[in-house]
Amino acid sequence: MPAKTKMLFILIGDDCTGKTTLQKLIIERLCGLKYETLKVNLGFNIMHPEIKRKYEKASFGNRSYQEKKETYNSVEEYFDKHFNPTDIAFISSHLYPNDVEEMIQKGKEQFYNVYGVFFSNSIENNRTVNAQISALNWDERIVLDNPITDDHTLITSQLVTNADSLIFFLVNRTNIS
Repeated sequence: MPAKTKMLFILIGDDCTGKTTLQKLIIERLCGLKYETLKVNLGFNIMHPEIKRKYEKASFGNRSYQEKKETYNSVEEYFDKHFNPTDIAFISSHLYPNDVEEMIQKGKEQFYNVYGVFFSNSIENNRTVNAQISALNWDERIVLDNPITDDHTLITSQLVTNADSLIFFLVNRTNIS
């Protein structure tokens, strides 16, 4: 098995940012599965022809940590008992800098490069807290263009474009990691 970089993507934003829909779209493109409703912390075989050359499995937290906090109790317990450690993992957080900082640390302790995925609509709604979170110890930051709009067709289109961009990002990382 060739050397590879483990990747943990933490999707940052409060409710209605696009985090869950984005995860469903990534699962469709990366794993060939379509979901209307997605359960939490599932792992899937990677089916994308270019990415599966190096990476076997991806996991998706689906709900933001804070939405399930009564189940997880702490970030440490989440990573110890609920997180699905795969080659590529996606988890979500609302705008809680202390939680996100601990998620970054726990991800790095599991040998992941940790990527902050920020949404432009979240930044527009709360630039100050997004900036605080951006200043944390990320390996890299990604900003997805997802402007605020009431047009649901446009929202879906923006998220499809962003999912495709993240898949392209993964293809590129597959070739260089």
